[in-house]
Amino acid sequence: MPAPRGLIQELDQYLHRRRLLEPAARILIACSGGADSVALVRLLHAVNQSDFWHWKLMVGHVNHHLRGQESRRDEDFVRRLARSLDLPFHHQDLNIQPAHQLKIVSENSARDARYKALLALARQNQCPVIALAHHADDQAETILMRMLRGAGVTGLAGMNDDDRRGKIRIVRPLLPWPRSKLRTWLMSLGTSWREDRSNLDQRFFRNRIRHELLPILETYQPRIRELLQRNSRHDRATADFLNEHARQLLRTARYRHYRSGASLARNVIASAAPAPAALALRIAISSVSGDMDGINTANLLEVLDTLRTTTARTTIQFAGRVTLILNPDRIRVIQTIHKDAQRPDHTAEKVGDYGVNSAEV
Repeated sequence: MPAPRGLIQELDQYLHRRRLLEPAARILIACSGGADSVALVRLLHAVNQSDFWHWKLMVGHVNHHLRGQESRRDEDFVRRLARSLDLPFHHQDLNIQPAHQLKIVSENSARDARYKALLALARQNQCPVIALAHHADDQAETILMRMLRGAGVTGLAGMNDDDRRGKIRIVRPLLPWPRSKLRTWLMSLGTSWREDRSNLDQRFFRNRIRHELLPILETYQPRIRELLQRNSRHDRATADFLNEHARQLLRTARYRHYRSGASLARNVIASAAPAPAALALRIAISSVSGDMDGINTANLLEVLDTLRTTTARTTIQFAGRVTLILNPDRIRVIQTIHKDAQRPDHTAEKVGDYGVNSAEV
């Protein structure tokens, strides 16, 4: 067949250069029906027409049932899209309870439920890879969200194009390209997509970043999205270094994870440099709670100050969900979820995107 052109060629070259996907891989493409995920499905399908990749592609859709018949029509649209490309279609139904009367779903409950559903679909269909449709604008928005929540260098590195959840890899092949380019490409094909009206709802934190903050920042720096993307690549290298240092700290601290929590040696963490020590604490807390909203770098540095200024037994509770017990010899991390615990409104997030937006150290 003729060599690919335009955006298809750019993606093909990017995948070769990054070695993001292996030939003959089984790949579950997460598709909500929105423009970004429709572009991902069509682009991967087009790239796969070459004689090199030979992927086994399938389309996965998670139906949250939060928008009534609109949700059902989203699912029907994605099913028809998969059929038109002769790709297998798999879906998972979810029933997420709204976090409060405004029917805004916590970003973490939605994210966790969505990822569990996608991972379940991947395992059921022997897919070691899930492809998500995050792009350059998502990256800029995510970095700003994390910055405002007090994230440190690993959070400001943004989303990685290659993550792992156990034995399953999660890849983001479209991170280099902006939303506008993906939509222009779809329109050039005469391809439709589904519009989620919640994308305009100003109660959602990401939407306020997208429709209010970013346009204001562009009046000061028209290339703000590009600069955030570039900075994320530099921060990623630093984050990778810190992650390796933090994991070495956990090994030295004889980190142990068990059903009701985790523990690690107090003296090792207290004597370490602040950045890797804070990240080691974050890893330990995240392994217990699975949720870092309401816990930022400043919180973790305060814990380190306590570790270094006293040897007394101290108890610290974070966001009503995690308790740190600082014993003289060991730090214990315990999950303490209370039914009446309320998260701040700024953590509310729409559920239409297949994404991870939690604050990180």
